[in-house]
Amino acid sequence: MHRLIRNTHLLIGLFSVLFLLMYAVSAVQMAHGIPVPSETHDASLAVPPGLEPRALANWLMDQRGYDGELGEVKPTPNGSRFRITRAGGNVLVTYDRASGQTTVRETSLGFLGMLNRLHHFHGLRHETWAGAAWGWELFLVSLALILLGLSGIYLWFKIYKERTTGTILLAANLVISLVLLWSLRA
Repeated sequence: MHRLIRNTHLLIGLFSVLFLLMYAVSAVQMAHGIPVPSETHDASLAVPPGLEPRALANWLMDQRGYDGELGEVKPTPNGSRFRITRAGGNVLVTYDRASGQTTVRETSLGFLGMLNRLHHFHGLRHETWAGAAWGWELFLVSLALILLGLSGIYLWFKIYKERTTGTILLAANLVISLVLLWSLRA
């Protein structure tokens, strides 16, 4: 049993390490305000008039190849404004319902921007298969991290020579976490 838990612990750690590194890089980027390079392109389009935002977003995705999830839908005096968002960028659409005149601002983010957006993705239900797959991957990694902690505690109890080191690391982690929580609260 010990060998199975040890091997499972190792495999879970290997499975989770890339996701944790991605979150670490994006957290450093956000915490230290590292700028995210981006490219913006504007375009004016003639679109069929009288469309609702969902229908217009579907039309733009089919006809223009934009990819992502519809969000931030806001009515304007003449029509609507919304975003089509994906991990690597977004498309801001302003639509005049009467004339069909549409202004599109497409922003493409660099690698750090993509990691930043992935850091903010949440939930299991997404309009795109990639977003849904990312949500399920994060769900599995979350479960894996819980199992990693539980198997680590089991191994800590079973390997007697590691108990002192484990106790020191756990105590240091607890103290650092409590100090950070207290300092964020203040």
